[in-house]
Parts: sequence; C-alpha cells; structure tokens
Amino acid sequence: MTEARTIFIVMRKDLQKVLNWPLGSIVAQGCHATTAVIWKHRDDERVKTYTADLESMHKVTLETKNEASLLKMADNLKEKNIPYHLWIEQPENIPTCLATVPCGIPCPINMRSGKAAGRPDLLLTRKTNGATRNLLEQFSDSLQKANILRGKKGTSGASNFSRIAKDFFALENNDEALGDLSKVEIASLINGGLGGMSGGDLPPPSSPKNTQRYLMYKAIHRRDPEGVWNGFEGILKNKEWRKVTEYDITRVMQTLNMQYAFERKPEILDRLRLVSDVCKSNGLVMSTIWGLNETIRFYIAEGRRAEAYRIKQDIESGAYGPDVRLNVHTYAALFSNPSASNLSDLIELTGLFDEMISKGISPNIHIEKGLIKAAQKVGEFRLLDQVLKNTDEKDGLSSTNVNLYARFSASRGQAYLALRSIRPALAELHRLLSMPIPRDKRPIPYALLNNESKVDISIPLKLGQTRDAYFVYLRSLYESIIRITVIRGQIKRARELLDDLRTNCYLPPTQTAYSWFVRYYAKRKHIDKLVEIQHLMLQDGVAISEHIYTKFMTACMFSPKQKLVETLVQDAKKQQSGTVDNSKVADTSVKTHVDAMAIPEDKTTPAKSGLPTIPTSARRTKQIIDRIYFPKQCINFFDDMLIDLGVSAEDIDNAGYKPNVSITNAVMRAYLMLEAPENALREYRRLYIHQLVHYPSNATLDTQRHVRTMGMVFKMALEAAVILEDKLEHQRIQNTMIEYGIQPIS
Repeated sequence: MTEARTIFIVMRKDLQKVLNWPLGSIVAQGCHATTAVIWKHRDDERVKTYTADLESMHKVTLETKNEASLLKMADNLKEKNIPYHLWIEQPENIPTCLATVPCGIPCPINMRSGKAAGRPDLLLTRKTNGATRNLLEQFSDSLQKANILRGKKGTSGASNFSRIAKDFFALENNDEALGDLSKVEIASLINGGLGGMSGGDLPPPSSPKNTQRYLMYKAIHRRDPEGVWNGFEGILKNKEWRKVTEYDITRVMQTLNMQYAFERKPEILDRLRLVSDVCKSNGLVMSTIWGLNETIRFYIAEGRRAEAYRIKQDIESGAYGPDVRLNVHTYAALFSNPSASNLSDLIELTGLFDEMISKGISPNIHIEKGLIKAAQKVGEFRLLDQVLKNTDEKDGLSSTNVNLYARFSASRGQAYLALRSIRPALAELHRLLSMPIPRDKRPIPYALLNNESKVDISIPLKLGQTRDAYFVYLRSLYESIIRITVIRGQIKRARELLDDLRTNCYLPPTQTAYSWFVRYYAKRKHIDKLVEIQHLMLQDGVAISEHIYTKFMTACMFSPKQKLVETLVQDAKKQQSGTVDNSKVADTSVKTHVDAMAIPEDKTTPAKSGLPTIPTSARRTKQIIDRIYFPKQCINFFDDMLIDLGVSAEDIDNAGYKPNVSITNAVMRAYLMLEAPENALREYRRLYIHQLVHYPSNATLDTQRHVRTMGMVFKMALEAAVILEDKLEHQRIQNTMIEYGIQPIS
C-alpha cells in the first residue's frame, strides 16, 4: 500500500487577528502557496504520486504566530532539506504562507508552533483500501458501539469476575483459610474468572509469618509500594526466590505500575526494570493474561511500544494457549501512557480503540481517560469533543473507588476547558461535589500539598484513596475554571468561584490561583483588591512569594498608560461627587512632586518624565495623583515582606532578602514621595551591596538585564543625595553608574 502523503500548509495567524485581512484573502494565500509548491516541484516523485489520485488529496492547515515565526519555520525546513514554497504577497511584499511538498504523516519535523489553525475543523483522515476515509466519522461509530456495549452485562468480564471471585474475596482478611494454592490453581483462577483484573485485592497464598514474602503481601494490602519493594529486595537478599511464583511477580509489577501512574518518578521504572531482569535471569516467564498485561503496562511506560504490541500479537495468535485472551485490561495497558505527539500517534490509538470495539470489548474508565488525554495533547479538539460526549458515564461509583471517578471527572473538566467550554466543566465540578467524600483521613504530606513549584501534585499511591486526594482533584478543577474565568475578564464570577473553593474544599487555594487575581488587579491598579487578596492568603496560610510582593509594590507605583489614566480620572470625578466609598480612597496627605492643579492648560506632562500624559479635561481634577500613586500602601507591602523574611529594614547586609530591581525602583519612588530620602538612599545601598556581594557569580547582574529600570534607580538615588546635601555619596553614585555603563545624569 502506498504511504499516505500530506501537504502541510502553514498560515500566519496575525493576518486575521492583527492585520484584519478578509477570509477570502487568507484562503487565497493557501491556494497560492499550494499551487506554487506543486508546480515548482512537479518532477518530484512525491508530487507525481500525490497528484495521481486527485480525489484523495490530503492537506493539513496549521497556524503560526507572525511573520518572524513563519520565516523561522522556513529556515527549519531548509535545514531539514524539506522542499517548500514561501508565498510572498504583492504588492505588499510580505510573506503570508508556506506549503511543503507532500510528506508522510507525521511530517519529518514538528511543524506545530501552536495549535492547529482550524482547531475544531481539523479532520483526521487515512487511506483504507485505496480510498480516503474520514477517521472522525469512523471513530464516532466506534464510540456509539462502545455505549451499546456498556449496556450489556459481562462484556468487559466484570460480571464473570464478580461471580467467580465473590466468595474468594470474602477470605481476604483470613490468610489461613486460603490453604495452599498452587501456581496452577491461581493461574487458572486468573485466566478463567479474573480476566486480568487490574487493581483487585486478591489475597496471597499462605506463607509463614515474618518471611519477606509474607511482609510483601501485607504491604500490598496496605497499598504501600515502598513496603512491597523492601519485601521483594528481602526475597532476593535472603535467597527465597525458589518460593516465588508468577502471581507474586505480577502483584509486585502491578503495585509498581500503579505507583508510576500516580507519581511518575524515574526510579520506579528502574525498579520495574530490575524485576524484569531478575525474572529473565531465573527463567520465570509470564504465562497468564494478568502478568502479560502488567508487562505491557511496564513496556508502554518505558517507551518500548513495539515490544508491548508484540506481546499483544502473541496473545492474539494463541502463543500463550487458548485460555489467554485479550481483555479490556490489555487495551487499558496500551492506553496507560499515551505518548501522542502528532496525528499519526492519535490515529494509532483510535485504530486500537476501533479494534477493541470490533471484538465486543467495552472500554473502561482508564481507556477513556487515556484517549481524552491523547486528543488533548495533539490538539484534535473535534475528536476530543466527540469522546467527551460519549464517555459521560458514572456507572460503578461506590465509596471504595470515589477517587478513581474523581480523577476521571477532573480530567474531563480540564478537557472541556481546552475546548473553551466552561459550562460542561462546571457540570463536571458539580459532579465532583456530589460524590461521597472518602472516609480515609490519612493526610498527604504538607510539603506535597503546598509545593508551589508544581501545578500538578503527584499523590503517593498508598494515599490515592484518601480524603486529601479527593480534595486535590476538586481543587485542581476549581482553579482551572477560575483561571479561564479571570482570563475572560469575568472577575466577579472568578471571585465567587474562589469563595466557593474556600468553602467546599478544606484544602486552601494554591499560590498560583491567587497569583491570577494579583495580575488582574495589579494591571488595573485596584490596590484595595490587592490588599484583600493579601489578607485572604494570610488567612489561608498560603505563602506570598517575592514575585507576588513585586506585583503588589509595582502596582502601587507604576505610571499607567493614558487609557488607564482616563479610567482613574473618572473614578476621581465620582469621588468628588460623593458616589464612591471614601473608605477606599488613598491617603491624600502625601507630597507627590506633581501638582495636578499647577499643570498649565496648554502643556502636557513631559513624555520622558516617567509620569503619564494626563488628558486636558482631567488636569484640574482633584486627587488625580492620589488615584495613580499609593506610596504608603507600597511601603506597607514592603514592610510585610521584610517581616515574612525575618529581615530588619535597617539591616541592608542581610542576605535573607535579596532585592530585585523592580521592588527597589517602586520602594525608592514611594520613599521620595513620602519625603524620606534617607530611606530611599538606604534601599539603593541595599541593592548595590546585593549586586556586588550576594548575587550568584554565574548569573547575569540585574543591572545588565534591566538597564532602563536601573537608570531610574540611579536617578532617584542622585535626587536623594542632592536633597540630603551629601556630595560624597552623589559622587559615589555617579562613579557606580560609570562602572555599570550607565551614562551619568548632570
């Protein structure tokens, strides 16, 4: 069969968003580039093959940000020796689009600089029996069949498992009642009834107490992977391997695979690799479907997909005997870690899903979650929408597996947000809230719950069914919805969601969630709202980082642009007319060095003075400066930060506080407005000492990365020295400016 070929068309996104080109002109650019590349390379064998079947041509349109990114992509194609044509529109003489010669799927290089241009309209296609089929339509049929299969009892093997293992599970807490089960008996039970059930708490064969094997099984029942691994190492150390059965190894691999699914730590794969090597060296070969499924799961996690598929093919061919057959857990293992990075990978997974449905196997929650994750990774949003519509199931929810469905519901909510659909995400949130709260009250370590460097928290496997884990999933979905709501500018709704989160989840919001509100309010100079956020963070025990304190202080002192000034002017006029709450107005007993009443009617504020240009209609508005600068509140934020760090304001040599240029700039300006030049000079000296003494030797100095801001800092330091009549300090500052390559100000 001839390899499928695709022409990749890359279009500039800013043609419509920024330059406001009409849709017809944009479509024409793609037509120009495609026609040109086909004609230009008409003697290429790939072009001849592509044009031989005019009814089955396949094109994929992608987007790139602007002209620079388009040219960069063209350079990458040139480096990879991939023929293409860059279309330059005339008479504007601007590059608008490029098209490649027909390439195999996936493209030889990763051409995606973002998401697909027509995200919901991008169709997956492939050749079947010489004809192009729409994979989306085919996959929709499979999803409908999956819903039908869910309604049939026993399709996935769950009912058979319940029937055979019901009495067996009743013995779970009575090890002596099990008797001596042989390897053959256990294998027969697994093949005949369990069908490779992953995660079942099957009791172990009887073993003398206090042996490593006995302790290992106790750890399995506690869902303690560290105890399981210690038991396995003890078996090797004490040379007890002769007592080990395939069932034992299967339980060890199952526990480690589950631990890796939760925690994603590389050392877990090292342990699985050691288990596999030990089995090979001792001649132990997996022969049951359960053991083979766990082996497949390990290979998928390690990236050895070819070996995993080889095991699946051997099972299908009957190499392991007639009793070992593919089941839903085999496919769940293949979906356990979807490495979908392009359309080809997603096509492979959807083909696997189609094959499973054709065998009459109903997908379980793990398969559906893996498929949602893969579609979201690739950016195939139309397919993602179809999957979400057909996986809205909550059958089997009980008090013992709440967190399994909580994770799935949170994943569905995140996927809906990727589709820009907030209402379905809120529905998933309400579903989470309606689930019974787990009874297991074992706490997740505080260091994991409050790790601000990570957005996603890795929950230890042994704590995966706890109440804390449930609230982690609930909080993650809450905060994702809050983020989208803030981005859309619906700040009132976002605050309501934040209040709901603080009420419904006993875990406090993360620092990241609060930072979204800080950015929104700081940009608009809503200082009273920033104070509220600070108080909420203190109430919830959420650490306030230096980055957030920087936002607090710079919001108080930065010079806004004209549009924001006009908004502040309107607020000031309302204040004068008495329509604004006086308790929220800044203190006016501050000398700002800018007298709004003294600004002449025919002049504007100097463009390079660091202050905004105030509209003529607003120049005589009272209290305008007090609506722009909040020096007292800036100093309050600064004092709070020093208290958090345990540093005295006068101790400028203390390395516990390493000032950044932005904070120093804002604080020095505030001190000068408050007529405290000695304090402004103190902050300059603190920054100077930090830059010379405490700054890492291998890092670029702030003075080299923020030249303009440092120029303002030096200017204010010189002003403070003049006010204090300290000529010696004035000369030192100028010498330092020369040292840093900044032109001294006369």
